[in-house]
Amino acid sequence: MNDLDFPCGCGSGKSFGACCSIKKPVFDLNQYKLDQAEKDLRLKLVDFSHRPEIQAQIGEAFYIWKNDPELLAENLGDEDIDDFTFAKFFDWFIYDFRLIDNGKRVIERFSEEERFNIPEVEKSLLSVWLDNVYSFFEVEEVLPNEGCIIRDIFTGEVLKIKDLSSSSQIATHDIIGARPLKVGGNTYFSSVISVYSEAFKPLIIDFFNIQFKDYKRSFGRKSTTKDFLKDLGFLIGNYIEDIVDHPQFFTPDGDEFVFASAIYKVKNYERAVKKLQNIKSLEEIEGGTDDLRVFSWVRKRGKERVGGTIEVENDKLTIDCYSLRSLDKVKKIIEKNLNNLIEYKRDSLKHLDLNRDTVPNKTAKTTLPPGVSSKRELDNIIDEHYDEWIDKPHNVLKGKTPRQALETKQGRELLTSILNELEGLYERARERGEPYYDIGRLRKKLKIE
Repeated sequence: MNDLDFPCGCGSGKSFGACCSIKKPVFDLNQYKLDQAEKDLRLKLVDFSHRPEIQAQIGEAFYIWKNDPELLAENLGDEDIDDFTFAKFFDWFIYDFRLIDNGKRVIERFSEEERFNIPEVEKSLLSVWLDNVYSFFEVEEVLPNEGCIIRDIFTGEVLKIKDLSSSSQIATHDIIGARPLKVGGNTYFSSVISVYSEAFKPLIIDFFNIQFKDYKRSFGRKSTTKDFLKDLGFLIGNYIEDIVDHPQFFTPDGDEFVFASAIYKVKNYERAVKKLQNIKSLEEIEGGTDDLRVFSWVRKRGKERVGGTIEVENDKLTIDCYSLRSLDKVKKIIEKNLNNLIEYKRDSLKHLDLNRDTVPNKTAKTTLPPGVSSKRELDNIIDEHYDEWIDKPHNVLKGKTPRQALETKQGRELLTSILNELEGLYERARERGEPYYDIGRLRKKLKIE
């Protein structure tokens, strides 16, 4: 008898699966295995990065990531780097930094050297992670006790993120810098995220547009948005942080620096897009979709520079500029060319707000997987996983099982490092409100104090 053969219990006489009024909660074992594989793979990536030839390059990588020439004169070892900053840097170091000795990223080198030594489930994750990108997203919807729905401001791609902690830290229309990682049917944030006011969106798009043009001139016109974000995307975060730390209150034209916007209703999306494409002072930003196009207004008098952006999405057109005078000029251009295709709605004005980076939410309520009724039941399930784990050989332990590793000093040190990394991974999962496990239980199994 399978699960669907049991009587429903509602009095209908139908089997459980045939009854439409009650559904049996199902524990998603495949997703659970993928989530466990995610933690194991992250651990192996961290361990791989500890190789001496890779660690020897981490100092110079930090200088590159900070993009601060003054930092070169200081001793990195004496630099007070907080955990939040290091977490963002290390995430970039693993996935995006090109190693100086061979030009390959850490995750690429790991894939070449270790992919034949890891389980198939980890290989499937690795193949997806190799193509990941740190980008900037607008929050479209916050899902309480679940996560959020975000849209990439460069490509228009929409993602549903499973992250309980972030749902309590962000609001609709916030702009976030983050690296989403797909794990089976779920998508998680790779590390801590940076959160900015929605007023930063046009500023980020403008900076990207200018830098991407320079990137194409250097690396070829066929370079893609993803190419730029992988190689130089970290410059966007540095640029925004610099504005926050050293705010400019006036534009190069001497106008007060403000975020000025105008919103119009679009009566015919396709015709409006064609009209915008024919305006000489506008340049379309790559990555548009069928229902979202973004243009920049380029001022070519004197030194060429971007003066604002125009975003048209379905029946809405938004103009964003950095001064009231610039907004007035763009509005005249748009109204003259689109004429009866748009209907003016309203203007808005915002002054520069400080950014706010997310911090771990120590009070996040933990959610349990479907079909698991208590933390104790979850612990028992994970206990079974680690009962098998401690008697399996692992490459990171030089082919020994965790029990065997305890027999030598070097093995004990490696195992201790692994347990510490696992403990950190589960702690971050707990802070995000995700299912977690007390590694102290595993230490007891191995009789480690």
